[in-house]
Amino acid sequence: MPVLKTTVETKNRIFVYRTKCFYYNPALSKRSRGIRIKGTGEGKRERNRRAAYLKRKHEFYENFNMGDYWITLTYKNWVEPKEADKILSGVLSKMQKRLKRKNIPFVWYKTTEAGDTMRAHHHLLIRNTSPEIVSMIVAYWQEYGKIKDITEINNMENGKLVQYFLDGGNHKNLNYKTFGHSRNLRQPKIKKRIYPHDSFRENPRVPKPRDGYRYEIVPGSLYNGFPDLDGFTYQEYELRRVAIRE
Repeated sequence: MPVLKTTVETKNRIFVYRTKCFYYNPALSKRSRGIRIKGTGEGKRERNRRAAYLKRKHEFYENFNMGDYWITLTYKNWVEPKEADKILSGVLSKMQKRLKRKNIPFVWYKTTEAGDTMRAHHHLLIRNTSPEIVSMIVAYWQEYGKIKDITEINNMENGKLVQYFLDGGNHKNLNYKTFGHSRNLRQPKIKKRIYPHDSFRENPRVPKPRDGYRYEIVPGSLYNGFPDLDGFTYQEYELRRVAIRE
């Protein structure tokens, strides 16, 4: 059984996924996809949720870094979660138009949360391309509520970034949680390659040093097991670059 290796290279991190499985290449198939007869099963829904979470994680490490803005927005009065999403989208759209005229890039990711005992509120991650962005969002949001928090990200490994965006959304009892982002996100480089089955190692080798950097596996990121109902041997881990000091 061959091993499918998927490497996702971002600005801040390299993610590696290995699966020992039967690999299907859609490019080699001449048959069109048939009409869906059965609904999506729970196993497939879980895999879809995990794929969406990983995509979000890859985009974060590609587009944001330390020094970028972390902002929390709340409302003066109770607002329906879907209506809150529309309000924030309108504010971000106005900011986008103004910043575009000033030739200031506006890159953002948002999440809207609400629960039975929790009012709708937003968390924003915005690339720090200009101090004017903060003053602009302060001016626009006064009509709707308060800005509870404006800080700069000082740790990409834990804290608010992980808690609200990178933990899969399991840190609170929520009945509403959505994500959204600007259209100008950079997408990471994704490489897929098939290896012989004997290349699967429980303790993977890191790439050789190059361009003044060495590579190391992020502690706690190595996983060997069976994450879904497919039953295929699976492995994932994260690599980070460390500058070589002479």
